[in-house]
Amino acid sequence: MNLKRRHYWTGVLFLLPALIVFLLFFFYPFLQSIYFSFTRWSGSGKPVFIGFENYTNLFSDPHMTDGLKNSLKMAVFGIVVQNPLALLVAILINRQFRTKAFIRTAIYFPVIISLVVASVVWGQLLQYDGFFNEILNRLGFESWTEDWLGTLKTSFPTIILLTQWQAIGYCAIIYLAGLKSIPEDICEAAELEGAKGFTLFRNITLPMLMPAFTIVLFLTVVGALKLFDLPYILTNGGPGTSSYTLFLAVYNAAFKENNYGYATAGGILLAIFIIVVAIIQLSVTRKREVEL
Repeated sequence: MNLKRRHYWTGVLFLLPALIVFLLFFFYPFLQSIYFSFTRWSGSGKPVFIGFENYTNLFSDPHMTDGLKNSLKMAVFGIVVQNPLALLVAILINRQFRTKAFIRTAIYFPVIISLVVASVVWGQLLQYDGFFNEILNRLGFESWTEDWLGTLKTSFPTIILLTQWQAIGYCAIIYLAGLKSIPEDICEAAELEGAKGFTLFRNITLPMLMPAFTIVLFLTVVGALKLFDLPYILTNGGPGTSSYTLFLAVYNAAFKENNYGYATAGGILLAIFIIVVAIIQLSVTRKREVEL
C-alpha cells in the first residue's frame, strides 16, 4: 500500500465515527419521517399506510393554513419593518459618542434573555388588568385598553411586536459588523468626489452591506417560519386560530392530537417551504453583493 492510499484510508477511519453517528441519528430518522408522513400513526402500534392523504388534508386544515398565513405575515413584517429599523439602529450606534458601549450592550441585552422567561413576563404585563393597560388608564387612554392577547384582532399583531424586542437588537449587531467592515478609505474617496449624506449611503454603504443583508434576511425569514415559543406560551394559537404559526400547528398535531403521521407531513412541508424560500432569497441577495 503506497503512502497516498494509506493517507486516504486513515482519513476515512477518522471520519467513520462521525459518519456512523450522522447515519444513525440524522439520515435514518429523516428517511423514517418521510415514510411516517404517508401513514396514519398515533405514536404506538403499527403505522397504516394511507398514501398522500396527510398531505392533502394539510391544505384544508385551518390550523395549518392559518398558521402558514401568520408565518408569512411575520416574514413580511420582518423584511419591511424589522430590517430597516435594525439598520437605522446600527447606523446610529456606529457613531462616536460617550455612552456607545453601554447603548450597544443595552440593545443586544434582550437577545441573551430566555424567550420562555420573557414570554411569561410579557403575558403578565399584557393581561387585561395588567401593567400596560393600567398605564393607559392612568394616562387617560381608557378607550385604548384591550385584552391584547385574548382578542382576534390584537393577538397576533401583539406577538409580532413582541418578537421585535429581541430581533431588532440581534439584526442591528449584524448590520453594525457590516458597517465596521467597510473600508474607510473608500468612504473618504467618495466624500472627496462630493458624495455626502444619503448619496454616500445609497452608492457606497448600502451596496457594501449586501453580505450583511443576505445574512439578516435569511435569519429573518427562517426565524419567522419557525416561530413557536411566543405563541405557544402566550396564546397557544388562540383565540381560535388567530395566532397560530405553522410550527405550532405541527407541534399540536403531534403532541396534543397524537397524530404523528399527519404532524410529520406538516413538518416535511414546512422544511421544504423553508428550503425553497431560503434558496430564492439567497439567490436574489447574493447577486447584489459587492466583493470587497
